Amino acid sequence: MFSKILLDKNNMLNNLKVLKEHCNNAQICAMVKANAYGHGIEEVVSILKGRVGAFGVVNIDEAIRVRKIDKITPVIIFSECEKIETALKNNISLSIISLKSLKNIVKISKKCKIKPKLHLNINTGMNRFGINTQEDFQKIMVILRKNNLKLDGLFTHFSSLTTDENYTIRQREIFQRFINLLPQDFAPIIHVGGGNSLFKEQGFEMYRVGMFLYGYGYSELKPVMSVKSTIIALQEVKKGEHVGYMASFTASQDMRVAVVPLGYDDGVKRGLSNKFSVKINNKVCPNVGKICMDCFMVDVSNVKVKVGDMVEVLWNASEWTEFLNTTEYEILTNFNGFRAERILN
Repeated sequence: MFSKILLDKNNMLNNLKVLKEHCNNAQICAMVKANAYGHGIEEVVSILKGRVGAFGVVNIDEAIRVRKIDKITPVIIFSECEKIETALKNNISLSIISLKSLKNIVKISKKCKIKPKLHLNINTGMNRFGINTQEDFQKIMVILRKNNLKLDGLFTHFSSLTTDENYTIRQREIFQRFINLLPQDFAPIIHVGGGNSLFKEQGFEMYRVGMFLYGYGYSELKPVMSVKSTIIALQEVKKGEHVGYMASFTASQDMRVAVVPLGYDDGVKRGLSNKFSVKINNKVCPNVGKICMDCFMVDVSNVKVKVGDMVEVLWNASEWTEFLNTTEYEILTNFNGFRAERILN
C-alpha cells in the first residue's frame, strides 16, 4: 500500500499511564466510538486490552467489534441500542437513557432469559440523553426491583467544563442529588465524562476518556496516530500553468510537483487546500492546488525527491485545526474513510 496510518503503542500506553496518575488510579473507560476516534477499534482495543476498566461505544456494531478482540473487559453502549438481544448475548452493557428504554430492555431480556448489565444515564445539563427527574429515577428503581435487577453504573456527562464553571457546579450538584437517591443495597460504579472531567472532577470511581487517550489536550500526552504516504508521480509545471482543479494555484515560475495518493475521501479535507504542508526527506513541502478526492499535490522544487519517497502527511492533528477551523476530534475522525492499512508501530 502506498499509504498507511501508524499507531504508536508506546505513546498510547504513556497517555494511559499519565491519565491513571491524574485520577489516583480510578478506573478508565476508554472511549473507542467512531472507530476509536479514527485510529481503528481493533488496533486500539488490542493495545488497551486488560489495561482499562471498560470500553465505551455508541452502537452495537462498534460493541461487537470490541468483543471480537476482548472477551472480558466490560463494553458499554452509551446510546440507544438497536439490537438489544445481540447485546445481551454478547455480554455488552446497556445504557438506560429514558424510562422507555429501560422498559424495552427488560422486555427483551425476559424473552432472552439473560439479565442485562445496566448503566443509568442522568441528564444534568448536557441535554442529550438521560433522565431528568427524581420521579423517573424512582420509577426506574421500582422496575429494577420488580425484575430483580440492579445497576452496574450511574453516570452523567459534563458539557461545559472549560467554558462555564457555574454550569458545571450546577451539574455536579444535580448529579449528587441522584447519587444520594440510590438504595443502600445498590452499589453501581459512579462515572463521569466530558472533556476535562478527569482533571477537574476528582473523586469518582471511573472516568470516560476519549481525546486525552489519543494524545491531545494536556502537555504530558503524546499523539498516537500519524499518517504517511508515498510519492507516486512527479510533474514539471511551467510558469503560468495551473495545478489541480479550479485554477486555485498558478505557478509563478517553473516548478516541480509531487503527487501523493491521499485525498479528501481518505481524510485530507479540501479545506486544507493551499494551506498545509507535508515533510519529504525532512524538508517541508507545501500543498499546491485543490486537494482531490484521491490525491493531492505538493511543491518539491527545492527538494531532491524521486517516485517512491516517503511523505509524512500528519504527525499532530493540532497543526490542522486552524486551517480547518475545527478541533482535533473532527480531524482525526475524518480518517475513518482512510483507504489503506493501519499499522501498530
